[in-house]
Amino acid sequence: MKILVVGAGGFIGRHLLAALAAAGHEAVRAELRPVEHWDRAEAWAPLLRDVAGVVYAAGCLRDQAGGVGDLLDLLHHRAPAALADACEAAAVARFVHVSALCGGVSAYARSKQAGEVALAGRARIVRPSLVIGPGGISSRMLDRLARLPWLPLPEAVARCRVQPIRVEDLATGIVTALQSRDWPASWDAVGPEDGSVAGWIARRRAALGHAAARALTLPAAWTQASARLGDLLAIGPWCSTALELLAHDSTAPDAVSPLGRPLRPVLEGAWV
Repeated sequence: MKILVVGAGGFIGRHLLAALAAAGHEAVRAELRPVEHWDRAEAWAPLLRDVAGVVYAAGCLRDQAGGVGDLLDLLHHRAPAALADACEAAAVARFVHVSALCGGVSAYARSKQAGEVALAGRARIVRPSLVIGPGGISSRMLDRLARLPWLPLPEAVARCRVQPIRVEDLATGIVTALQSRDWPASWDAVGPEDGSVAGWIARRRAALGHAAARALTLPAAWTQASARLGDLLAIGPWCSTALELLAHDSTAPDAVSPLGRPLRPVLEGAWV
């Protein structure tokens, strides 16, 4: 099948391209630059010619980039909704939308939830928790923290529970969702184990052969100030949105993997 992949240049998108190729599919790459027109169905129509399926995996953490305001709602809600309209007009029935398993009231969480509402019944929705694997910003950040002899974390971040999934399993799941008629309407894409962020860093550190690090709890004022600085500098993933997301657990203890096989342990394989 020829599959349109929106966000093909991102972390998940790059691994998805490899999984599609391994399954014998042809991927058509689509990047949302410039972003202004992608909330119109007619903008998507030329990309859907001869396409059998679509994966929407575009997203970001910050609400402004390149002078575009309300960017999160555009990328996570209005653009995929317009793409769904275009798919219906072009009779493209296979549509997988990559959302996120997140809580809270941040603009990021609200935009993801709005996108899921707009696509309900029109796409198979995949909600990953923390995604681990080579090329991932979160993986790289956690790996760097695991190498420090001192572990400075905000209290809320240290105790936040996540249920990471390997990016290879996530990509395989998305490809299977495109191919299978029996795939569920939504999948909470989580790995086999959950744990606190501090706990996962400690496990990664042990896997690297290091002794336990000494934990330091960062004061709330420092945490908030560093997140605001991240909003301004935008040189990494740390920002106010990241802080808000990490104040809420991202787990699904009752989730069942639809892959028909056990998922890979998170510590198995490269993180960077």
